[in-house]
Amino acid sequence: MDVLTDDHEREQVVRKWWSENWKPIAIGVVIALGGLLGYRQWQSYELEKAQTQAYELSQMQTKLALNQSNSKEEAKAFIKSHEDIYGALLALDLATVEITSGDYDAAYENVDFAAAHGGDLVAPNASLAKARLLGQLKKYDEAQKVLAAISSKAYEIEKSEVSGDLYMANGNKVKAHDAYKKAIDLCVERKVAINPLLQMKFDNVIAQGDTPAYKIAEKLNNQIAQEGVTLR
Repeated sequence: MDVLTDDHEREQVVRKWWSENWKPIAIGVVIALGGLLGYRQWQSYELEKAQTQAYELSQMQTKLALNQSNSKEEAKAFIKSHEDIYGALLALDLATVEITSGDYDAAYENVDFAAAHGGDLVAPNASLAKARLLGQLKKYDEAQKVLAAISSKAYEIEKSEVSGDLYMANGNKVKAHDAYKKAIDLCVERKVAINPLLQMKFDNVIAQGDTPAYKIAEKLNNQIAQEGVTLR
C-alpha cells in the first residue's frame, strides 16, 4: 500500500473520498436526525394527548362528584370510549357512586372494567375492589380467586386483609384469623405501620397464644420511629 507522505496529497485523497461518499453519509445523517425529530414529535404528541385526556378525566370526575344522577350516562360514555387508564380511573369513581346507591351489580361491571384496562397502576386496586364486591354478592370463592390473581407483591398486605374479610363474612373465623395474621406479619416484616382497622379485625378473632395486634402495632411503631421509616 502506498504511503502518503505529503500533506497536500493527503488532502486530495480526503477530498476525493468525500466527493465519492458524501451522499450516503449525508442521507444517513438526515435519516438519523429525521428519526430523532420524529420521535420527539411523537413524544410531544403523546404528552399533549395525555394532558388532554387527564383534563377530560378531571372534568368528568368533578361532574360525577357534584351531580351524580345527571352525570352517570356521560361518565359511562367516557368509559366506553376510553379502554385505558383514564377510563379505568373513572370506572372506579362510578363504581363508588353505584355502591353508595346499592347497585352492586353495576359497580361490579365497572371495577371489572378497571381491572381489565387499568394496567399495573390501577388494576391491583381495582381487583381488590372487585373481590370486595364479589364478597358483597356472596360469591366468596370467586372473590378469593380474584385476590389470588393479583401478582404484585406491593399489594400482599391488602390482599391478605381482604381475604380475611371474605372468610369472616363467610363465617370461617379460623381462616380469617390466619389471613389477618399474615397481613400483620407482612407489616412487621416490611416495617409498615398496621392500620387500626386491621388491628381490630385481628383482635376480634385472636387465638390463644397470640400477641394482641395493638401491642404488635405499638412495638412496630416505635421501631419505625427510631429507624425513620415512613408510616403506611
